[in-house]
Amino acid sequence: MSVAVLESVILIVSLLIVANIISHYFVSVPPSLIQISAGVIAALFMHVKISVDTEWFMLAFIAPILFNDGNRFPKRELWKLKGPIIGNAIFLVIISTVVGGVIVKMLIPSLPWATAFTLVAVLSPTDPIAVQSIAKKARIPDKLMHLLSGESLINDASGLICFKYGVAATVTGVFSLKSATIDFLYIAFVGAFFGAIAIWIFNGLRLYLINQGVDDSILHTIIQITIPFVIYYIAEDILHVSGVVAVVVAGIMNISSNRRVNDFSPEIRLVTSRTWDMVIYILNGIVFVLLGIEIPFAMEELVHNDNISTFMAIGLSFIIWIMLVVIRFIWSYLYTTLAPSDGKTVIFSKERFDYCLMSGISGVRGAVTMVAVLSIPMTIKGGAAFPSRTLLLFIASTVIIFSLLGATFLIPFLTKNSEPVTYRGNSLNDDDEDDDDEDDEINEPVKIQLDQYQANKIILEKTIKKLKDENIKDNDVIYSTIIAEYLYNIHNLNVQSNNPAQISKKRVKGKKDAELWDICFNCELEAIEELYTQNEISQDAYDIAVKKITKYKKEIVKHRYNPTIEFFIAYFRRTILGLRRIIHLPFKKHEEVIQFNRDGLKISIAGAQNALDKLYELDLSDHDDIADNLIYVFQRHYEERLDLLQGKNKHRTPEFNSERASLEIKALSYQRAFVQDLLERGRISKATAKELRQNINYSEEVINVDTQ
Repeated sequence: MSVAVLESVILIVSLLIVANIISHYFVSVPPSLIQISAGVIAALFMHVKISVDTEWFMLAFIAPILFNDGNRFPKRELWKLKGPIIGNAIFLVIISTVVGGVIVKMLIPSLPWATAFTLVAVLSPTDPIAVQSIAKKARIPDKLMHLLSGESLINDASGLICFKYGVAATVTGVFSLKSATIDFLYIAFVGAFFGAIAIWIFNGLRLYLINQGVDDSILHTIIQITIPFVIYYIAEDILHVSGVVAVVVAGIMNISSNRRVNDFSPEIRLVTSRTWDMVIYILNGIVFVLLGIEIPFAMEELVHNDNISTFMAIGLSFIIWIMLVVIRFIWSYLYTTLAPSDGKTVIFSKERFDYCLMSGISGVRGAVTMVAVLSIPMTIKGGAAFPSRTLLLFIASTVIIFSLLGATFLIPFLTKNSEPVTYRGNSLNDDDEDDDDEDDEINEPVKIQLDQYQANKIILEKTIKKLKDENIKDNDVIYSTIIAEYLYNIHNLNVQSNNPAQISKKRVKGKKDAELWDICFNCELEAIEELYTQNEISQDAYDIAVKKITKYKKEIVKHRYNPTIEFFIAYFRRTILGLRRIIHLPFKKHEEVIQFNRDGLKISIAGAQNALDKLYELDLSDHDDIADNLIYVFQRHYEERLDLLQGKNKHRTPEFNSERASLEIKALSYQRAFVQDLLERGRISKATAKELRQNINYSEEVINVDTQ
């Protein structure tokens, strides 16, 4: 049996490889359709047939796919579109299941009611991965793509739970709406709670390992890949709650691999990201290949079925797909009419009509639907065959194909644009290769080879000088930000940090940092006292601000605990503060929240300005006890903070991020050239040069991954 499983895996992966090679030559055809075709060919000509076990199939495919979707979905867009996403993911799924189930029962009277609802429930989840390949040939609006992606995170859970109850009702012949509702709420909410707790523990474990210096990229990648399987298994088999909901919540709350997470090195983030890409690439492909393998056998059984022919089944599948598109279109049109995003209620609008029609057609079914329908049991209670299992499998498979074909041909027509989406390239045109600057030389004995620590410090210093020379006006915020990061890296080289990050209260590496923070905090307290004395802020705002800064002073200036205790105290405190914000915010009056936010903004601006004035004063004075580089870094921190508070900060705009990424890659090219220079002059060994280049390559890859 184990040999048969191994042979099946090798065959499916081989088919997937061939299908994806072919897809590169037929770019106008979605890869999922080519993968399905590969499976059909294998079934017809190689007589391949694979039986699927429900439990391991759901664990092996659903858990990692949904966890990855939740992890990579933009959290800001998820929150911004929470209303439409919840509406589509929960209410639309329920409406589609009920209305669609009734229509399917009318179309196929011989189908039991529970089985009819089961079929529509399994067709409810949408698959944004399938439509993303189509989006490369047509510019689907960003808002719609975000809605589809966010919806899929939740409707996979709601659709699969409805599917689960439909299957249970078919198998046992018993269904209670009250019991189903109670069970639904229990397994969903407890599953969500467990997912949140589990990922909180995993996040804490990974951060603690980093805090202890355990930064093995392979280890962290294995932990990250293992998370969804562990969470799903415990939720389903031990707690008997929804593993789907648990992994979705865990994915959303997981520490993202983007560049804002400064705790993880570029190597960890790069290896983890690339490994996830490979895992999801294989899993999604295998699902569509399996779909293709199952279709011929379903068709063969239908050919010999006296009740329904294959052609009739294809016609029913087409009608059911049209039904799902119409239900989705009507829902979207009613929702956008009654709750318009622009605040203007318009009964009819061609633009809205096209948008809602595109929304209906873009609801492509894919991997999750296929995984679920393949998990339908063979028999029901008593040993009889599951009613019309072959028909359900065939209709679900055909609806998936119709939805893919419909989106492929109709979306480009609706968008009236067939140009491919342009993605940023990974190449860099280095037009400045003049690295021979005698003034950059560091006075080191020529005969002594530098170790990696010393060489890294020299390379960073030479790169900083190069950037400063280019920053002629000395006021370019992009240059200043990156220079500050490099300066702080030099300051923290004692911990071998290869991960550029802005100055932060969480990153205090020495006595000089703490002394400078103490000076800045005292300046912020003086500003708060002055505002309070002049009655410009409320008592509550004053108390909270003073308490927060006092807490920072105790934590940073006076380390009272060992690093492990400090880590766990900080981790628990951040969690409690986050929960407190979520719980208290809905109970505050709107006017109080506005006034409190105004006071907080006023306090932050005044404190930052006062600290910045002090830093400028220190910069002009004789300060042998504090390094110039460190003062510069703190100045940049408070300047950026002021820009952000005053609405001048451009860091969140795509243009700023793009320019910053380009300059970061350019700076890395300078580092690469300086490594080569040190190697040619015999200052470093080949092994050291290899390590330095590898770190530079990791950093460059992370930037490229983040900008895509």
